[in-house]
Amino acid sequence: MAQPQNNFENIDEHVIIQSRLISLNSKFATKKLNGSKHSSLLFDFNSIVTKDIDSLYNTVALQSAEIPSSYYNVNTTNNTINLTQGILSGTTASITIPVGNYDANTFAAAFIVAFNAAAFPNNATLAFSTLTGKFSLMSDQAGQLLTINLALTTARKILGIDDNATGTLAFNYSAGNPTFMPLIANFLGVTKIKILSDALAGGNYDSNNLNTTTLMDTISATAPVFGLTVFSSLGRESFVKGKRIDEIDLQILDQDNNFIDFNGINWTMTLLLNTHRRQTFSKVDASILNDRYEAIVDAQEKPEPLKKEVEELFDEDNLILN
Repeated sequence: MAQPQNNFENIDEHVIIQSRLISLNSKFATKKLNGSKHSSLLFDFNSIVTKDIDSLYNTVALQSAEIPSSYYNVNTTNNTINLTQGILSGTTASITIPVGNYDANTFAAAFIVAFNAAAFPNNATLAFSTLTGKFSLMSDQAGQLLTINLALTTARKILGIDDNATGTLAFNYSAGNPTFMPLIANFLGVTKIKILSDALAGGNYDSNNLNTTTLMDTISATAPVFGLTVFSSLGRESFVKGKRIDEIDLQILDQDNNFIDFNGINWTMTLLLNTHRRQTFSKVDASILNDRYEAIVDAQEKPEPLKKEVEELFDEDNLILN
């Protein structure tokens, strides 16, 4: 049998990038951890990234995404208001605004219906000023005080109350001079979509906790109600800490770190996973070298018994080298 010729006297080493596209559709998630919300999912792949001696590190990029704006600006995270009517032994109750997409006028109407249906002795009016963009709140009964209990109220941002405010907020009866909320009403809803993953976590930061997180990328929510946000790659990659990846978990949160509720509508996205690996080449003919070829070439300078062993290895694997 002809001996392999040593074409690998001059060896060059480079770092190459092995790129793979990963297409994800929430419809095909292995596990939907928060049901029809479709914002906490697990995709059970098989050995997407394996750990080996030549793999240096991995990076990931969000290549594209199609995100439906099927979420509501009033949902289960921001639709309750806890109030007390009366000065001393008043009546306290929580009212819940039905989930949906609202503007200031439709929200005010829904509030009045819910308040008047609650166990309060008198009705109340929530009114919106187009001049200031603020809500005012007042009992319909002279002398009746209304108080919002902030700790039990989740609709603070919508009403125009600071999320960090504590205690209570009082609204006196004053005919023709109602008390307004401290801030402008906010019906913007989801403005930013944050994509997080434990499996693909790197070194990205989030002001939510002022530290590194599992944040992978963000998307600006630009689509109108019931429209579609289409995202295309901005060319940014994130370092991936994990050396081996067998499954991909995804959490999709809004700008306030609440899980987005897609209401059963599916989203799609494509990830670009790059593995940066060490690769050796021959300077003579640019052929790719691997460990076995290098061992064979190395053995040509070894004693006869070892050379014979290499020949047998050649025969077993049916390898042919020019």
